[in-house]
Amino acid sequence: MDVLEKFHLLIERGQPYENEFVPLKRKISIGRFGSEPAPGIAFHIPLVSRQHCVIDCEKPLPMLIDLGSKHGTWLNGMRLLPQKEYGLSNGDQITLVNGMISMKYITVNNQETMDWDPVKPFRLPTEDFIDIHELLQKVRVHQKDIHFSHKEFQCFKLLYSSLGQFVSKEEIKRHAWSERELLDGRVPDVGSEELNSLIYRVRKKLTPYLQIESVLRKGFVMAVTKEI
Repeated sequence: MDVLEKFHLLIERGQPYENEFVPLKRKISIGRFGSEPAPGIAFHIPLVSRQHCVIDCEKPLPMLIDLGSKHGTWLNGMRLLPQKEYGLSNGDQITLVNGMISMKYITVNNQETMDWDPVKPFRLPTEDFIDIHELLQKVRVHQKDIHFSHKEFQCFKLLYSSLGQFVSKEEIKRHAWSERELLDGRVPDVGSEELNSLIYRVRKKLTPYLQIESVLRKGFVMAVTKEI
């Protein structure tokens, strides 16, 4: 494994990357979506500067550098001085724009395996945690009814049946958009916006009982977050 592949960012808060791992290679810039040149990590938040900060992994110790951003970059609660290098250590917290964006710097040794979510441990639900009503396309969680559209329900069932396990984007497309599946078995033609919109709606309806985490932008994992 290339030594540079052991550095990652866990983006805990900040659209469109929330709860995603981003591998860090060489030097990666962070900024606002639509900027030129395009940042390596681009957020859909207007208060983020076009070229906000950069993480330089080409140095022996990876460095975080604020590029003179208007609303600031913080490392473990300390605001960075513009154009000054700050060394990064495993577990360091990076925030932008007074906490609107929150990221955690993570290192993984070649002998280690990175969990899909190092922040929240996976929990099994109790037997009476949830009731699933197929015909009504709804679930009942702690006396609360949650209604789904057809595609939302198909997405929910697939993720819940694989609770705590990775489900690829391709699997979700095949289940939720089965009417588009091609005769040769190829994945249905579903755009990223359609898929992200579906996940957003299902995630919103299941909050705060179940969470849906994005994994390396390749798929999702569902887990229990709260039991009353």
